[in-house]
Amino acid sequence: MNIQKIYIGGWFQRTTLHLTEMWDFLKHGTSHLDFPKDQLTKARSVLGITEATRESGPLEYILVKTNKDIDFRVYEDGLIVLEKSYKSLKEDFNAIRDYYDKKLSKSLSFIFSKGAPVPKELANIKTILPYIVTMTDADEADVKKIFADSSEELYSVLATKNIEVYRSAGIIIVNNLKDESLLREIIESQIFFREFKTQLHRYLTIHRVLWEKIRVIKERGDIKGTDIDALRNEISVYQKTINLIGARIDQMPAYVHTRQKITDMEKIDAYLQPLFQMKFETLLDTHEYIKRLWEMTKNYLTSAIEIFTELQAKSTKNTISSLQLVTTIGVVAGILGYFSKDSWPKFTLIGVFYFAILMLMTWIINTAVSKFYKNKKYHIKEEEIEKDIK
Repeated sequence: MNIQKIYIGGWFQRTTLHLTEMWDFLKHGTSHLDFPKDQLTKARSVLGITEATRESGPLEYILVKTNKDIDFRVYEDGLIVLEKSYKSLKEDFNAIRDYYDKKLSKSLSFIFSKGAPVPKELANIKTILPYIVTMTDADEADVKKIFADSSEELYSVLATKNIEVYRSAGIIIVNNLKDESLLREIIESQIFFREFKTQLHRYLTIHRVLWEKIRVIKERGDIKGTDIDALRNEISVYQKTINLIGARIDQMPAYVHTRQKITDMEKIDAYLQPLFQMKFETLLDTHEYIKRLWEMTKNYLTSAIEIFTELQAKSTKNTISSLQLVTTIGVVAGILGYFSKDSWPKFTLIGVFYFAILMLMTWIINTAVSKFYKNKKYHIKEEEIEKDIK
C-alpha cells in the first residue's frame, strides 16, 4: 500500500473579481479595501506562505505553497482545495484540518468581511469536511484498517476500471487512480458537489427554523398593542436573512453550468458517475426545489409583516381617535362655560390652580385611554397569512 496525499476543500461563491482580491492578499499582503495594515499582515503571516503564483486553465486559480507542508489552490469560482503529502494519517488529518479551520478559512473570511456575509456563516452549522486520501496498491484489509483506526464506519465501496473508492462520513479513499490530471478533476468535482449540496441543505435548515419562528408568532392569536411593534421588528430581522440568502440561491446555478462546461463528460460517464454518483442535473433539480421553497418562505414572511403592519395602523388609529374625542370634549366644555360669562375672565391664583388641575386631569385621561388601546388585544387573522402561500 502506497499512501500519496490527503485533500480537503471548500467552496465559497466567488468570481474572478474576488480572485484578484485574494491574489493581492496572498501574494503581496495588500487589499484595496480599508483594512489596517497590521491586521492584513497578521492574517497573511499565519498562513506561512512561501510562494504564490497565478495559474491559467479552464478556470483561473492561485497556487499557494506554504512552510506547513500544505499547498492549496483557490479557483475563480470560489473552490478551494488543500493537499498534504503523506507522513502519518492521524497527524496529517489534524494538520490539514487545523490549517483550513483556524488559519486559511479565518484569513479569507477576514478579507471578505466587508459587504454581504459569506453564505456558510448564515446557518451557523459546523461542516464535516471528509478527508480525501489517495493511494495505490491497497488491498481491502489495508483500507478497512484505516477506517477502523479512525473510528469511521465504512458504508460504501465502488469500483470501475480497476479504480476503487471507499467512503465513510469523514474519509474518502481513492485507490489506484494514477492519472494525476483525472485525479485532480475528480477531487475538485467531489468537493464542489458536496459543498453545493451542503449549502442547499443549510438553506433548508434555515427555512425550517424561520418558518417555525414565524408560525409561533402567527399562532399567538391575540396580541397586545404594545407587542405589535416588537414582533414586527423581529420579523423584519428574519426578512433581511431571507432576502440575502435568496440572492445567494439565485446565483448558484451559474456555478453549476460553469463546472459542467469545463468538465470532460466522457470522464464523468466513465469515472465520476460510477464512483461518486455525480449528476449536474441532480444538483440543478435540488437547487430548483430549494429556490421554490425559499420563495414560499419569503411570501409567508411578507404576509405576516403585512398583517402586523395593519394591526399597528389599527392600534395607532384607535389611540388617535380616542385622543381626538377627549380633546373635543374639553374644547366644547370650555366654550359652553364662556357662554354664561358677561365679562372677560380675570387671572387669579385660584384660576391658575384650577387650570393646572384641568391640564393634569386631561393628561391622566389621555394617558389612560392611550394605555387602554396599547394593551388592547388584537386578533391575528390566520387566513390572511395563509392565503398568499397556497
